[in-house]
Amino acid sequence: MLVVDSLVAIGMATLSLGTIHEADGVQERTFWLRNAGRQAVAITQGYTSCGCTTIHYAKGQDVAPADSTAVTLRFNPQGKGGEFLETGTIVYGPRGKRITLALTGTCITSEETLLRQFPIRISDGLRLSANRFDLGIMHVGERKERTVVLLHRRQGNRQERITVAFAPDAKTPKGLQHISRKVTTKEDGKDKEITITLDVIVK
Repeated sequence: MLVVDSLVAIGMATLSLGTIHEADGVQERTFWLRNAGRQAVAITQGYTSCGCTTIHYAKGQDVAPADSTAVTLRFNPQGKGGEFLETGTIVYGPRGKRITLALTGTCITSEETLLRQFPIRISDGLRLSANRFDLGIMHVGERKERTVVLLHRRQGNRQERITVAFAPDAKTPKGLQHISRKVTTKEDGKDKEITITLDVIVK
């Protein structure tokens, strides 16, 4: 059976920007979508995964069978350090079908941005995104996770993600608790222990 309405990406639906610098400013790539169906379709909506990315397309314009239309994603790297994956989704046709496009890469940020993203100094070679989290109200049987990011200054500003978790059980005291979690990383070949505090109200 022939498909009535279907847009397909010509080429790659995910494009890599490679390694970019925050100071380079907005980056953009254009994707082409072809109408592989047998009826004209129109793009009705477009949205992105983050405010740092915008999507540009011909809204409401009919795309005839076998014709193509351009969709451009623009990524603003300001304040976006490390690896990134940002998506743009096109909604089309009377049934609201969707096709998702993506930009990937690695962003090298300015020194000012790095210090803002990693405000906690552990040592000359190590900085931390946060060392305290508010988990709010939790009940026995629940589990919550938070992720901290370590910045290894002596390793080309390598970022290491570590997840900390808390799950109160029947023995956990009720009321406001300050739970300490130890995370371990390597610095100059030696183990480095860092304390993360989880604030939680156990009901």
